[in-house]
Amino acid sequence: MRAMTPEDYLMQVKNIDLRISSLEGELHDAEKEHDTEYIEELKQHIQADLQRYKEIKLRIRDEIQQLPDHKLSTLLTEYYIRGKTWEMVAEAIGVKSVKNTRENLRAAALKLFAAHYPKYFL
Repeated sequence: MRAMTPEDYLMQVKNIDLRISSLEGELHDAEKEHDTEYIEELKQHIQADLQRYKEIKLRIRDEIQQLPDHKLSTLLTEYYIRGKTWEMVAEAIGVKSVKNTRENLRAAALKLFAAHYPKYFL
């Protein structure tokens, strides 16, 4: 198994959100078909994922907020936690170049996160 990267770690929030959205789509389909047993099963899965999502999101948000560089921590929060586009992230941190934000500053932020939490990325 390959080691988790800082990007993988932070993407957990977005990935769970995608999974919940997919389950909600399935739920919508099941409701159209009036499949009550499947509806209840899906609702349980959604609730479990929502609880897990909240726990992971809060933990990762807290970890990001501990970083000493406020601009880089804001970048990570805006993109990975709030799901903003790179254009919106650049604006939020006061940088004109979206490319610089997406490539250089993102790389610096991920490197800082990895250095601050080496236990995750051995």
